Amino acid sequence: RAKRNRPSGPACSHEPIQNAEPQKPHSSHSQLHAAAALLHHSPANPSTETPIRRRDGGPMPPTTSLLLAQRGRHSPPALVDDAMREIFLRVPADDPKTLVRAAAVCTTWSRILSDVIFTREYRAFHGAPPMLGFLHNTHHERSWGRGRIKQHEEYLVSNFVSAASFRPPACHERRHWRVLDSRHGLVLFHTPKRDEDFVVCDLVTYDRWRIDAAPDCAEIIWNRQDDDDEEDEEEVEGVTWNAAVLCAKDGCDHLYCHGGPFLVALVGSDEEQELTFASVYSSKTDEWSDMISIEGPNAIEMTGQIGVVGNKVYFQCAYTQSIVEYNMGEEELSLIGPIFEDDREDMPTIDLMGMEEGMLLFATVLEPRLYLWSMEAGSNGAAPLARRRVIELEPLLPSGALLDVFVVGFAEGVGLIFLSTKAGLYTIELNSGRSKEVHRASSFKRVMPYTSFYTRAWGRMPTSD
Repeated sequence: RAKRNRPSGPACSHEPIQNAEPQKPHSSHSQLHAAAALLHHSPANPSTETPIRRRDGGPMPPTTSLLLAQRGRHSPPALVDDAMREIFLRVPADDPKTLVRAAAVCTTWSRILSDVIFTREYRAFHGAPPMLGFLHNTHHERSWGRGRIKQHEEYLVSNFVSAASFRPPACHERRHWRVLDSRHGLVLFHTPKRDEDFVVCDLVTYDRWRIDAAPDCAEIIWNRQDDDDEEDEEEVEGVTWNAAVLCAKDGCDHLYCHGGPFLVALVGSDEEQELTFASVYSSKTDEWSDMISIEGPNAIEMTGQIGVVGNKVYFQCAYTQSIVEYNMGEEELSLIGPIFEDDREDMPTIDLMGMEEGMLLFATVLEPRLYLWSMEAGSNGAAPLARRRVIELEPLLPSGALLDVFVVGFAEGVGLIFLSTKAGLYTIELNSGRSKEVHRASSFKRVMPYTSFYTRAWGRMPTSD
């Protein structure tokens, strides 16, 4: 197969202007229009003379059209690097496709976007990492054969739904993989059909880490299963557990945790042995800590959200308004609760959503209102829940979505609440109150948002002059 040669035209040129003072990056509005138009309207074949129009089909402004017409056949407008950095810096963080396309325009733009200082400034400028999508689990079944040899199988599939303009290559369906948690750019999967027990995956870089469960925990969780039932993916009766993944980099601001060390915290409950146990895995040592436990079974909600505040991880109990606190730094396990008591019979369960502004966030829906509470982490139940706000859902959701509404997820840092309704899956922005339909399915039990900057891929894109 013949190799495809890349055109050898010049890179972006920057010719000095004689007898003129250097312009500030923001002094020329026409340059900003030209760069924006180039990012959105740059043709695949620069030599093809096509009328340049706006996205709505109308003609471009005269100044912008002139600048674009004056550019060479193989090079964009001669804009100074500082101006382009300011332009790229303001591209929305949830629109990585625009910057990936910009990196493919020429070597100069690719050098700007792949610069370590620029990517650091970009993340600092936008603050919290954007939500690139969310993960959820779905149950599937299939049958094959006929008559007496007909067989039936039920299995679990983890799914990724993109919410940004660029879909990471590692985002695809995974059969027999159950997604447990997503945080700090990492996703934790339970993989009972593989040689290892857990897989931690970075969906942006596609790095993977395979982890075997701690021997003590594995003996409780899996060893009492029926060995003859090879297709059984259910956990041991009377044993409930959940696990969380989090960044373990010292002093990390969690804006870009890719490639750093991480922890996997596992907390479970065993009714037969009447204990609640915990252990933590460290990628630095590739080992689990010794299992610790407290007396009394506290059934862990296996599809519940998880809160992480510093070195403390919080898991919700299944049948009580209590939560289990696992202090990984001090290796302590404690029960907090009940966190909420109300005499109203119609009040549904208050669900742990995660962490916001250093406090644990709880939520529930009592139609047609969304109730939010917060609690100081580490209060050991001494500080009651403080009601933060009540959001009226009737003006935010269509009439068909106001029945059977459940809170199923929360994007930390972004401030997005996920609501599963009969009409589909919706998000509510806590700051602005805006709502958006993100999926038409109505069977979501838990949604795990994936938040991360996609800056690492910009420098990997091939450039064409």
